[in-house]
Amino acid sequence: MTLISLLIALVLERLVGSMTDFRRPALWLRYADGLDALLRRIGLRWGTLRLLLVLVVPVLLVGWFGEVLGSVLFGLLWIVYGIGVLLVCLGPDDLEDDVNAYTEAVAMDDPSRQWRVAAHFMPAADVPEDAVERARSVAGAAFVESNRRIFAVMFWFVVLGPAGAVLYPLVSILARSLPAEDEDSDAPLDEARADGVRLAAGLCALLEWPSARLAALGYAITGSFDHAFESLRRLFWGETKTMDQNTRELLMQSGAGAVRLDEMLDDEADASTLSAMFATVINHVHRNIIVWMTFVALFTLGGWLG
Repeated sequence: MTLISLLIALVLERLVGSMTDFRRPALWLRYADGLDALLRRIGLRWGTLRLLLVLVVPVLLVGWFGEVLGSVLFGLLWIVYGIGVLLVCLGPDDLEDDVNAYTEAVAMDDPSRQWRVAAHFMPAADVPEDAVERARSVAGAAFVESNRRIFAVMFWFVVLGPAGAVLYPLVSILARSLPAEDEDSDAPLDEARADGVRLAAGLCALLEWPSARLAALGYAITGSFDHAFESLRRLFWGETKTMDQNTRELLMQSGAGAVRLDEMLDDEADASTLSAMFATVINHVHRNIIVWMTFVALFTLGGWLG
């Protein structure tokens, strides 16, 4: 059932096109803020416990409903349910659409548009001024975003079913919610909430850790194995960096090694070269999805997955 749900959801994702309008992080935040406010009103002041309750409620409900549907009509309703959950939880933005938008900005030689699109992949302050370095950074960040938008959701769906598919994006959105709200505000920072957000960031890094290693291995399989696997071997544990920083660096370097990014780019790279590079990046993401689905199929046939 897991394999069928994944296959159909990914096919529908390709056929239907961008579903960004149906995936609104603001709705997740509205739920989280509403429940958090309710917990405050009943006297629960510990931000960490409030965060855990915010996470547990939807995850348990989604998991329980999936268990109920699993015994109905030979699991057919579970498959439909799993497809719906995946379509909501992947993303929220479509990676290929964002990469294509950057490619169009490069073809139009529009630096301001390039900067705006690049800000979808990284903090605006980190977008390089140089056009080639900016393209290099976007290509590397696309491999990082492939884990956040696709592979982490797929991994936790395989491990925990629909509950896992809901858990990861909710944690990810909460982990990134505080800076956008409070960095320009004159209001005093809610330290209890800040503690909760920091916990969410740590939990998010933990949830991304296994899928990122598998994604890096997939890039090694689908590209230049020696270059990508060297990054995986060197950065697998990442003892000198935080878990989030190490995961980001691992994905950037393994992806760049897989497509031989340094050989494709130089100071004289023109628009056609950059377009070809981004097409290669997206192709490798798609190939990695195929590798993942192949392994899920093998595990399913082996009886380890439902």
